[in-house]
Amino acid sequence: MRAALLTFLLLVLSLPARAETPNLSADQSGSPGAAAQLILAQRAYEQALAVGDPVLLITAIRLAREVTLRPPAGWRRTTAGASSPDQPEGAATAPDPAGSAAIALAQGLAGDDPDLQDLVYDLDAQLPHGRRPTAISTSATLDGGQSDSWLLVLPGETLAEIGLIGDGDSGLGMTVTDDGGGVVCAVPATASPSLCRFSPARNGFFQVTIHNGGAARNSYRLLGN
Repeated sequence: MRAALLTFLLLVLSLPARAETPNLSADQSGSPGAAAQLILAQRAYEQALAVGDPVLLITAIRLAREVTLRPPAGWRRTTAGASSPDQPEGAATAPDPAGSAAIALAQGLAGDDPDLQDLVYDLDAQLPHGRRPTAISTSATLDGGQSDSWLLVLPGETLAEIGLIGDGDSGLGMTVTDDGGGVVCAVPATASPSLCRFSPARNGFFQVTIHNGGAARNSYRLLGN
């Protein structure tokens, strides 16, 4: 009996320690960063197209073009679930407010209004100047029923932003957990752009899980700061 008890205790003590609370700082304040700005731009862009508002569209384009994008370093992706080659495939990617197609749409919405046309022209001709905010950006594709897990390292006591932009063909859910399995952010499945903002209490690994619960393939962009 005593030997069995000692064996049990050794097994318990050998298990990895789990944090009782998620790796979150007591201070969750902070100004919006580059990833938040891109999510705001995407939401404004989609709203502008839905209602045909040229001023809102110009604002969205300006917000998106003010951010410099760079690829991630050290992010590791694993995919769970079988691929389905026969799934319906819609948009190849989400529309980009910083792309040339957005300028063409703004020109069309501006119509014959000379002031709006001047705004669009100035926006298209605007050259980058000064120091611009930088965001991390990467792209991937998920079939319906699949999940992607991205492993990344975040510094403690620094505001982190994780943004998700899908192509709109299905709803995507996003969950961020720390290295102890504690949930630090969870966004239910939605076709709209999503954003998680939080400050870790200490340096650590975090896992960003993206799930496609729909029946169609979805191409998404994952953003970070």
